Amino acid sequence: MVELIIILISITAVTFIGCNVLYLIAGKSLKLKLGEIVAVSYGLGLGFLSLEMLLFYFAGWAFTVEGILSPWLLLLAVNAVRYFRGRSRLMEPALVAAPSRKPGLIDVFLAGGIVFEVIYAVFRALIKPIESYDAIAIYAIRSKIFFLAKAIPQDYFAAIARLFPHADYPLNIQLSETFLYMSMGSLNDALVKVIFPFFFAAILCMLYFALRRFASRTYALVFTFILATIPHFNNYATNAYLEVPLAFYIFVSGLFLLRWLEDGSSGAIILSAVAASLAGWTKNEGLMYCVIYTGLVFIFVISKGKKTSKKDILHAFLYSGIIVLVSLPWTLLKAGWHIANDEIALANLNPANLVRQLHKLGTITYEFQKQLFGPKKWNIFWPAFIVVMLLNYKKTLEMPVRYAAAAIFLALSGYVVFYMISYLDVVFFTSKTWARFMLDFLPLAVYLLAVVLKEDVKC
Repeated sequence: MVELIIILISITAVTFIGCNVLYLIAGKSLKLKLGEIVAVSYGLGLGFLSLEMLLFYFAGWAFTVEGILSPWLLLLAVNAVRYFRGRSRLMEPALVAAPSRKPGLIDVFLAGGIVFEVIYAVFRALIKPIESYDAIAIYAIRSKIFFLAKAIPQDYFAAIARLFPHADYPLNIQLSETFLYMSMGSLNDALVKVIFPFFFAAILCMLYFALRRFASRTYALVFTFILATIPHFNNYATNAYLEVPLAFYIFVSGLFLLRWLEDGSSGAIILSAVAASLAGWTKNEGLMYCVIYTGLVFIFVISKGKKTSKKDILHAFLYSGIIVLVSLPWTLLKAGWHIANDEIALANLNPANLVRQLHKLGTITYEFQKQLFGPKKWNIFWPAFIVVMLLNYKKTLEMPVRYAAAAIFLALSGYVVFYMISYLDVVFFTSKTWARFMLDFLPLAVYLLAVVLKEDVKC
């Protein structure tokens, strides 16, 4: 019980750090509800805390809880000065489609179901230690090494990292786990898993409030309930894999990119870029979304033609610049130690090789359709999603909905390319990963479905 209290206090501290990062980014430019602030702050806090711990490696410093937390006092002081000078508030009334009313019976049922799913996910995460192969061999083993060494050992990338699979995988969640181990003072595998259902809850919170910007409470609860009850999504909130944290960053980045497309807010474009870069700091697949979102930003700016403003151009380069800046430490480190992916080589990404690998498309498509039409993992979400998109194709092509649809399509295409250039047996690779890859854009797909089905939408 003491360790549980300690870990909750530590997560609160991390969320407070994230809130200060969010305040620095957004100021008063984003109209966020308290729930959105807490959800975004949680992800930002873990992401920037782990980046700080990576910088400790470059400086040769050891990890201590006090040493990790104390530098953030400077940001707190800066934000305090900004607040009292400009009275710039982070929380302002958000747009809602309908006046508040007392929750009806259906609202109570849906909200109760969502809360139950979150509590049940927390329970399932905490009742047993980390046990899944990837969670142990790729992620948890690294966080335990860092905890026992009280640092990222200086010889880690030269020797130790190569003893385990996927030395090139980013360290966001591993270092976050290390911090929680240090806070508790022990290697409690069960309690550290609480960060995963918290990401699950954060995604649900972001979806609900994003929908409330243009829809009624009931409408927002319906789609939040749909996402919460998808078995595969719920399962991955408890097994210490990184798909749900990755989906969180991808979803937050996508939401605020759509917000920027609507109103041109500087806070929205910066937050989208930061979230995208943290997706890349969570899993290698996140880098693909960095490229996709950056490409969409530039496509939007170019498509405006003569209406393109200097602010639009600045935002486009700012977006790519933030991603490069946040990604730089890990990229330089991998390049310096010649750490490369052992499954996919970008050198194989050329037209001639893709033509030679066309025979893989049959297997890739077959495994994909098994996921699309498999109700065991997804209920009937994907068939419903496809039908709605096809029947409402005109709405799907409207602004800014088409950019969300394009992001999902490009992500699917990117995964197909990964399979084609991979060294792994395509049957093995697709059967083990298609379902996991589809989790990455699932929250964005649920949001897109809700938008397309709703009239008079302002994202």
